[in-house]
Amino acid sequence: MLPAGGMADENQFAVVLLDSLSWPQRVGIPTPRFRLFVAADSTRNSVDEISQFSEAALTRGMVYFCGWGPGCERFHDIVDEIIVADEAQFTPPTQRDTVMTTFHDSDTLEEALDFFATCAVPSDGYLPGSNYRLVVCIGDREWAATATRVLKAAALTDTE
Repeated sequence: MLPAGGMADENQFAVVLLDSLSWPQRVGIPTPRFRLFVAADSTRNSVDEISQFSEAALTRGMVYFCGWGPGCERFHDIVDEIIVADEAQFTPPTQRDTVMTTFHDSDTLEEALDFFATCAVPSDGYLPGSNYRLVVCIGDREWAATATRVLKAAALTDTE
């Protein structure tokens, strides 16, 4: 794992650059819940690889997922399948709550990150303790640098 940039002043986000799709073992998430953005070309990743990554994120408290890059729609669909298939493990706080997922296959990286920073708000029951954002970039330093720049410049949406 290679950190791609510093933290915002109040530890509101982290950007992590990885060589391959695997959960970053040394990332510290300071809140019980978090919002996740994955920038990756996941077209060559197996369903098992994406599933294992997604299960790790959900187990650690992911309440909003944004995917960007080639294969992001498939990645998003696999995350959704895991949430639905394992309702016992990922039971929402109320019947009205759900882990939100979006994919941004038609957006530029900057547009997708802007959405993540300003519009990716979890459902009400998942909102408390979810103001931390984690961006995972797979194999591209420029993506990580862009994510760091965009999130540092953004007025992060926190409505808890």
